[in-house]
Amino acid sequence: MEDIVFIRADASEEIGTGHVMRCLALADELKRHGHQPLFICRALKGHMADYIKARGFNVYVMETEDPLSLENMEFDVQFTADIALNLEVKPKWMIVDHYGIDEQWEARIRPYIDKLLVIDDLANRKHHANVLLDQNLAKNPEERYRDLVPDKCRLLLGPSYLLLRPAFYTERRKLRKRTGQIHRLLMFFGGSDPTNETTKAIDALKELSLYDLTVDVVIGHSHRFKEEIKRKCETIDRLTLHIQIEYMAELIAAADFALGAGGVAMWERCYLGLPSSVTVVADNQLEAARLADQMGVIWNTGSYRQMNSHKYADILRRAIDAPEEMRAMSNRSLELMNSHAETSGSQVIKELFFEAL
Repeated sequence: MEDIVFIRADASEEIGTGHVMRCLALADELKRHGHQPLFICRALKGHMADYIKARGFNVYVMETEDPLSLENMEFDVQFTADIALNLEVKPKWMIVDHYGIDEQWEARIRPYIDKLLVIDDLANRKHHANVLLDQNLAKNPEERYRDLVPDKCRLLLGPSYLLLRPAFYTERRKLRKRTGQIHRLLMFFGGSDPTNETTKAIDALKELSLYDLTVDVVIGHSHRFKEEIKRKCETIDRLTLHIQIEYMAELIAAADFALGAGGVAMWERCYLGLPSSVTVVADNQLEAARLADQMGVIWNTGSYRQMNSHKYADILRRAIDAPEEMRAMSNRSLELMNSHAETSGSQVIKELFFEAL
């Protein structure tokens, strides 16, 4: 019988889609290794239950639009526990990717599961975990979690554990050498893009009409300004709008420069050597963006609060006028991600089902 693995992650217009998307990458790997992932999420506005099902996974949805909080934690735990109790076998693992969950929730669910993997990058709360995965770049990463996890907790830290879909490995193997010349631009600020950087970036194109650019804009189904963005994109030649796509790796490989946010998408761009500017749209992206900028693999443009269409236009002009810097940024990105093996997802599975037993 397949080992059952619970995955607890939410998506919404406010939370974004990143937690669910990186769990889907891990779920694909679990399924490939013969395990059965089961997703559990809340019916928040902008949730991704239908998308998870379309990707071939079972999903249980809590019929509440209230975000997880201390006040409703017991309901969340009980909903999850009831699913476990109705199964023929005890879930082998529980994977949690949620900033609203800490050791209190985790301790309550432990009687119903065998082991717990936490995916985190904040290092701001305690966890009751067997394994903790943090894919971000950080100074002294092990020190960040020293007092936040049990002594025997296995730590999987850094971009070498980045969870990527197989398409990224395919694109890396056939990757062209970038010249630094910018002819194709990619814009992606996360599926939900809660600060609507996409609109600012599209408006910046009005100031760049003299440049010969082909543009790909990517958003998710849950983007609050989806209809407005559609209308804007229809008025711009050589611009293609992509909504909730499965071919992000191909777009990254084809692009010459990107405007984007931090988080997992930043490392995906680095993995394929795509020079980019990064707008920090959440506090948890700040440290990694700062370190990546210092290493010369991105341009950190700072907080979204200070960004507007004119500043995005300035960034694009600067990039277009600096082919040597773009070429160097691409090479540094590829070198940084050389430690990331194509088997990283399998390595995480090995840590879960063999090393950590």
